[in-house]
Amino acid sequence: MKKILISLSVIVIFSGAFGALRFTALLQGWFLTPWAESDDRQTFTTHLKKNIDEHLKGNVVYGLIEDGEIVDSYFASVGKPVNEQSVFGVASVGKWVTAMAVMRLVDKGILDIDAPVSQYLKRWQLPASQFDNDLVTLRLLLSHTAGIEDGLGHNGFALNEPIQPLTEHLTLAADADPGVNARVVVTLPPGETWNYSGGSYNLIQLIVEDVTQQSFQDAMHQLLFAPLGLQNTHFQVNRSNPLLADYYGEAQEAQHYPNYTSLAATGLYTNLTEIHKLVLENLAVDFRNKTSSSLLSEKSLIQMRRPQAFVGGQPIWGAGVMLFAPTDTGHIIGHGGKSPYLNATVRFDPDKGDGFIMFQTGNDQALASDMATQWTLWKTGKPDIYLVNNRVNKVVQDTILGTFIIISIVLIYWGWAIHEAKKYEVTL
Repeated sequence: MKKILISLSVIVIFSGAFGALRFTALLQGWFLTPWAESDDRQTFTTHLKKNIDEHLKGNVVYGLIEDGEIVDSYFASVGKPVNEQSVFGVASVGKWVTAMAVMRLVDKGILDIDAPVSQYLKRWQLPASQFDNDLVTLRLLLSHTAGIEDGLGHNGFALNEPIQPLTEHLTLAADADPGVNARVVVTLPPGETWNYSGGSYNLIQLIVEDVTQQSFQDAMHQLLFAPLGLQNTHFQVNRSNPLLADYYGEAQEAQHYPNYTSLAATGLYTNLTEIHKLVLENLAVDFRNKTSSSLLSEKSLIQMRRPQAFVGGQPIWGAGVMLFAPTDTGHIIGHGGKSPYLNATVRFDPDKGDGFIMFQTGNDQALASDMATQWTLWKTGKPDIYLVNNRVNKVVQDTILGTFIIISIVLIYWGWAIHEAKKYEVTL
């Protein structure tokens, strides 16, 4: 019995230590190799453009930011040329821009980020649930921790389809993915669990409209776009805009951008030049004082960056921004967006003023996010949350294999020990 207990203790201790070491290696990026040294921009951009050329199936715009300025860019298309002024749909990147507008309203004293959102809603309220809906705040909505598990999908509406009114969409979304709940309702305890929720941003959209008494687009124009001089950034597609980039789908066929009810969640259209101006508004005060109008207070920017949501003990979300990877002073932050054959990403280090922007269509896989993952690894030496998530299964498999090897070693040892003991008995 004593031998069994000793064996089990050895297996548990060594397996636990191996598993912890393997997960630490994953989070720290010990076995990952960046494309270049952190100060070697030329080698990194050479690798980046080579990968874009090898995988592009539609069009792409890319910009590399250092010290707040775009220092490198690249444009490619299988058809209509694109450049820094070309307008792309950027899907969920709009959530970050929406969060900026919310924080402007907080700065103005119109909204309280920690007050029950029910006090701001005039046209619609969260349906009754088994949880206390008054615990739902803007901070929780922005960080996807409000317990709203909608699973909408936000497929949008075709050109010849009517756009569903927002209050109806919150009650039962007509453009949801098949087989999902399609309702914005609290299904988890508010504040306890992270669950990505486009419906949370639909609710934020309604709050912005209700407190400003404007359409969402007009409110965003007044709060952000006009003060920054953004002329081609809108929360709905302008099909007559000659700068609108083609949207390539399967087999490089051009398709139409859909219309959306869920503007805050997925309906933003913008270009490289203007998203760069929005990035500047989020940088540290030294950069903003030199290069932009500083629309947001430092307090609001800090609240956006502060970790609000955790998975496996790791911070992954702030109030409206993704926390992609840790840095010496905080995190690489920003947001990504993906729709069928469309992918966009905006990432930046607010303290150093470095960043990465990429929009593309035509690829079923997330080409922009994949390239941004390489930028994050290059800048920080650490994997981003996507790379960690993609490799977790491999780490678990390695831990199981390591445990099997440890068990085998223990069994072999006891087999050898028993054999040696019998030899000793025979000798005696």
